Amino acid sequence: MQWKLFALNTLSVLYLWQHEGERKQLKFINVNEAIEWLNAQRSTGQGNSVERVKVALAFIDNPHIGLPAIHITGTNGKGSTTAFLRELLLSQGLQVGTFTSPHIMTFKERFTFNGELISDEDLLFVIEEMVQINDYMEQTEFGRLVFFELYTVMMAIYFNMKKPDVCLVEVGIGGRRDCTSVVNAQLAIITTIGLDHGDKLGNTVEEVAEEKSGLIKPNSLVVTGLIDEGPLTVIENYAKEMNSEIYRYQIEYGMSDILNHLDQGSTFNFWQTSTEAEETQQNNFAIGMLGLHQVQNATVALQAFELWMRHIEQPIDWVIAKPALQKTNWIARMERIHEEPFVYIDGAHNVAGLNALKQLVTEYFPHKEIHILYAGLDSKNQAAQLPLLSTFESSSLAVTEFEHPNAMSLEQFKELVLSEATHLQQPVQFVENWPEYITDFIFTKNADQMLLVTGSLYFVSAIRQHIVKEFQKISN
Repeated sequence: MQWKLFALNTLSVLYLWQHEGERKQLKFINVNEAIEWLNAQRSTGQGNSVERVKVALAFIDNPHIGLPAIHITGTNGKGSTTAFLRELLLSQGLQVGTFTSPHIMTFKERFTFNGELISDEDLLFVIEEMVQINDYMEQTEFGRLVFFELYTVMMAIYFNMKKPDVCLVEVGIGGRRDCTSVVNAQLAIITTIGLDHGDKLGNTVEEVAEEKSGLIKPNSLVVTGLIDEGPLTVIENYAKEMNSEIYRYQIEYGMSDILNHLDQGSTFNFWQTSTEAEETQQNNFAIGMLGLHQVQNATVALQAFELWMRHIEQPIDWVIAKPALQKTNWIARMERIHEEPFVYIDGAHNVAGLNALKQLVTEYFPHKEIHILYAGLDSKNQAAQLPLLSTFESSSLAVTEFEHPNAMSLEQFKELVLSEATHLQQPVQFVENWPEYITDFIFTKNADQMLLVTGSLYFVSAIRQHIVKEFQKISN
């Protein structure tokens, strides 16, 4: 039996059986083995991530060029905004690809098409392509691609294969120097600006805004979320330089008449204006996701949705768009994973996220006895985050450790508690075995009590996987 080569979209090849038409597996037996290969890649090459990714993409004929794309960045709110926007676009019959990070349950979450995870077959094919690409890169001065660089090229290959009507591309970190900046997006979304990843993005909100503004392409559209005047001015100036049209939260568009329905979500109205004298309003939007910040994320998504539909000259059917917005969910963002007693998980991993979570807990669960379990990374500002957690209206605050190379250890937390003792407004418990702690909570607490698990998304991912495995059910 002989092998035959067939070109695919001018960027890759499929090896097929000449008669059966069956794809040949070149290197990997299964997806887990392929992902292990991805994680094992190391490089000592030259250049930054953007340069390295450009070289790799050029080797395979630049599959990212010409992709219809919406680029999403922001200190907080990227994932939820992407989720809302995806459901809105799907409701109008569009084919939608999404690229997000990090994953919570499975690596395949990073690449979806029409809301479905990338198939094992497609993922294996794309990673096989990466083997050839990294073999080539090793021969260049740039060296092999690693981690998010690999994922970005995989995204370009996958979307080129699937040909979506629109690609929602979420940055890894930042904007200008994020390797996803190679995508020439027709619309950029900047959700929020805050101080996070200071070693990479800057020490002031203006510096962070400048970095994130780097996603804005010439003659494109820009949507900004709730952003303070200083960093917003930076974004406005950059958009003007790019000759791009900007739509600012609570200026060109916004929301009003919010009603909080506690654990059932919120309702609100959405408005837009092009001049001070001209304003239009769509009424009676609802979301099931909890928190004022999620209403804000949904509003940002609605503005981006309206602009994209106008861009492609397709009218919006609001009758089916509104239910799509309401049904949107995003795992590990104030997600209820157990009932009676409630167990919620939320990846609030920085000060802005924890402030939003505090407001949510106060407003949405006034009659619950709250217990908090927290773990985070030592790369975050834990000296600010732990005292903030101690101000929550909770009956107990516990910290723990989890498996991750950058996770805060219990010893580090104990040192932090000692050094920040005067700033802590309640005692801190130290939990050595978090699976035992969670199981004990579920079997000993009543419906008036609630466990809130928060911190690093890597931590809440581990919690979610544990609950699914042990209790076989996620409650919605």
